[in-house]
Amino acid sequence: MVGKRKVKKYKPQKDKAKYMKGKEKTKEQLQNELAKLRQKIVELKAQKKSVKSEEIYRLIAENTSDVVTLQDFNLQTKYRYISPSIKDATGYKPEELVGKSPFDFIHPDDKKKLLPILTKYVTAKFKKLFAGKESKITERIEFRFKEKGGNWRYVQSTGNIIGNQLLFVSRDITEIKKAEEALQQSQQKFASLFKNSPEALVYLDKNSNIVNINPRFTELFGYTLEEVKGKNINDGMIHPPDKIEEGKNLDKTALSKGYFNYETVRKKKDGTCFPVSVSGSDIVIGRQIKGIIGTYIDITERKKMEEELQKLARYDTLTNCYSRGYGLALLEQQIKIANRKKNPILLSYLDVDNLKDINDTFGHGEGDEALKEVAQFFKSILREADIVCRIGGDEFMLILPDNSLDDEPLIKERVNKKLKELNKNLNKPYKISFSIGFSVYDPTNPASIEKLIKTADEKMYEEKKEIREDYKLTQKENYN
Repeated sequence: MVGKRKVKKYKPQKDKAKYMKGKEKTKEQLQNELAKLRQKIVELKAQKKSVKSEEIYRLIAENTSDVVTLQDFNLQTKYRYISPSIKDATGYKPEELVGKSPFDFIHPDDKKKLLPILTKYVTAKFKKLFAGKESKITERIEFRFKEKGGNWRYVQSTGNIIGNQLLFVSRDITEIKKAEEALQQSQQKFASLFKNSPEALVYLDKNSNIVNINPRFTELFGYTLEEVKGKNINDGMIHPPDKIEEGKNLDKTALSKGYFNYETVRKKKDGTCFPVSVSGSDIVIGRQIKGIIGTYIDITERKKMEEELQKLARYDTLTNCYSRGYGLALLEQQIKIANRKKNPILLSYLDVDNLKDINDTFGHGEGDEALKEVAQFFKSILREADIVCRIGGDEFMLILPDNSLDDEPLIKERVNKKLKELNKNLNKPYKISFSIGFSVYDPTNPASIEKLIKTADEKMYEEKKEIREDYKLTQKENYN
C-alpha cells in the first residue's frame, strides 16, 4: 500500500514579499526604539550631570563666605535664592529676604547707580531673544546694603546672566572701604601738612627726582614747582659743587636706614649759600619704599647765635682776649704739643699795677680802658703763636710756646721798651704798668697746670713787692 505524501502548499511570490516586508518593518522599529533609548540614556546622563553640577554649585554657594543670590530678570527684580552666608554678612536669614526686592535694602544714593546697570542686563537679554546674539555681560558694582541692625555695609557684587535669572556673587568690603577712607583722610591730612608746613619740604621719588615741593621750599630756595618738578635734586640745583656727593649719600641713607639728620650748607637760586639742617625719611606704602620726604631748616640765625655764645665762652667780652676757661684749655693743648715735640713752654702771669687807684680816681670806665690797652699792647708785641688770656679782674696769662726761662730777660726787655712807648703816646693822666712772673713747662720734667700757674703767680707777686718797695723808697727820697 502506498502511503500518502505530504504535499507542500504553494505560496505565491507576493505572499513571500509581504512576509519579508513585515519582517523588515519590525527591524526598523527596533532601530528606532534603540535610537530613542540611546537618546534617553544621553538625556539621563546629562540630567545626572546637571544634578551633580547643581549639587556642586549649591555646596559651593552654601559654604562660601561670599553671598550668592539668584534674582528675577526684570526691573522689579526679587530674590529667588540666597546663600546661608547672608546671615553672617547682614544678620538676615535667607528666608527673610527671598521674595523681596534687593532695592528695599540698598542705600537710596546707590539705587541711582544700580538701575542703569540692571537696564543694561535686560537690554542684553532682549538682544539675545530677538537677534539671537549672545551678549555676555559681567558687571562689578559697589553699593551700601542695610544690615538687620540698621547699619550700612559696603558690598562689592559681580553679576552674570544665568538663563532667565541674574546671578550675583557679593562680598562685604566695609573694612576695606574704611581703610580706603582712612587712607584718603590720611593723604588729605598729609597734603595739608605738606603744603602748610613752616619748614621747606620736598617730596622725592626713590631716584631722588622731585615730585612736589611746598610753598616754604619756594620761599627758602627761590624755585617754583614748575622749575624743578621731575629734576634730580642732586644735580647741583640746591647744592654747592662740593656738596653734591654728600646729597647723594644722604638720600641713600634715607632709603637704606629710613632716616637721617644732618647740618650742612645748601644754595639758593641766586647762588647764595647758607647753613641748613636737612633731614630725610623714607616713604613706605604697602611695605614698598616709594620715595623720600626731605626737610630743610634755615639755621643761619641759630649759627650766628652759636658763634656768639661760643665767642662769649672763649673770649673775654671787655678785652676780646681769650677767657680763663678757654685759655686753660689752650694751655692743656699746648702741653700735649710740647710733649710730642719735646719743646718747652714759657708761661707768664701778670697783674696790672694800681688799677684800683685808676678806678677810684678816674672811674671804672677809665679802668676798663686801661685793661683794654694792656690787652691790645700784648697782642701787638707778641708773636701770632702766642696766646693772651684774661684770667679775671686785673690779671692776665700769657702762653708762649717754644720759649724757655732763657728767653725771659729778652722778653722783659722788649715788654719794658714797648711799654714806655705806649705810655708816651697814651696821653692819659696815669701811666700803665704791671708786675709779671714766669714759669716754664719742661717736657723732660713735666709739671701740672696748677703748679705752673702757682709758680708764675708767686714770681709775679715777688716782682710787685719789689716795685712797691722801690716806689716807697723813691717817695721817701723825694720827701727828704
